[in-house]
Amino acid sequence: MNKSVLIVGAGLTGLLTAYRLQQLGYTVTLVEARDRIGGRIHTLQSGSAKVEMGATWFNETHHQLLKLITEFEIPYFEQFLTGISYFQTFSNVPPQEIKVPNDSPSYRFKNGTIDLLQAIYNKLKPNTVRLNEPVLEIDFQNDKVQVTTTVQNLEADFVITTLPPAVLINQIKFSPELASDISSLAEQTHTWMQDSIKIAFTYKNPFWREQGKSGTIFSNVGPLTEFYDQSNLEEQSYALVGFASGSCARVSKEQRIEKIEAQLKMVFGEQALDYESYHETLWFQEEFTKSAHQADNLFPHQNGGHPLYQNSLFENRLFISGSETSTHHSGYMEGAVFAVETALKLIKLVKT
Repeated sequence: MNKSVLIVGAGLTGLLTAYRLQQLGYTVTLVEARDRIGGRIHTLQSGSAKVEMGATWFNETHHQLLKLITEFEIPYFEQFLTGISYFQTFSNVPPQEIKVPNDSPSYRFKNGTIDLLQAIYNKLKPNTVRLNEPVLEIDFQNDKVQVTTTVQNLEADFVITTLPPAVLINQIKFSPELASDISSLAEQTHTWMQDSIKIAFTYKNPFWREQGKSGTIFSNVGPLTEFYDQSNLEEQSYALVGFASGSCARVSKEQRIEKIEAQLKMVFGEQALDYESYHETLWFQEEFTKSAHQADNLFPHQNGGHPLYQNSLFENRLFISGSETSTHHSGYMEGAVFAVETALKLIKLVKT
């Protein structure tokens, strides 16, 4: 075969696509703008604890992801929800004690979400992935596709992009230009997690469990809107992790911490303030996640899996892939895996 493919983006879709194509005999190069693999999957090591600052949970409806987890033998376990949880409806109403039903459990990876990506990465041929190498331009005007990065010029028979569509059109120049309907659609395609603020606290002891509480908070008030126990399976490291409201973006880090500490103290008491470390990821500040070309006021998953993303471009030489393009579970890890299968089907249809 000896056909070459250049993949843009080393998130779940990019890494798995690279692995599948190498299995089929393609020559693959994968370029990633960040200094790490994972994209919106970002497992942070904090002392002995691993906290998820990006994609975290999956469930039994995520069939493609579960097949992949089985294939790579990645251990996982059920999200801890045992005990009292809290729900606050209005600012003038104290948080109410609730029991969260566990008839449809969510799961987390035993060694962090990055464990799955690292397992795929380890299966790739040496030097497949190139980090710290943003793509600037993709040129389809010659027999081979010419790809210009911040580091070098590359060429390939095919290019598969796995970036969120809005990021794609914001950061990469195409020659000739992308068709106007594709560019317009990309602007109108919501990037999952692009406005999220992920918050993590690590603790020496799981004081909430000792109080008979699950560590779970749901709040319409904030600043924390969702919060969960993220201790490890072996119960050797302990953490509370979740999401802060969009209003937290308008204040400084110090003010965010002050507001969050007040909420945690109200729910859990003084022990909540005795944490070992604090971490936050403001995804709207991530240049490879949040795009200046993203249209305002989009609803979650708007245009995810749109029919235009299911076709190849530039005479079957460009394939726009990634979780937002998936017709199933767009924006989620399940969607990222499903998008791989779509890209593979399209590239196999090209006569070589």
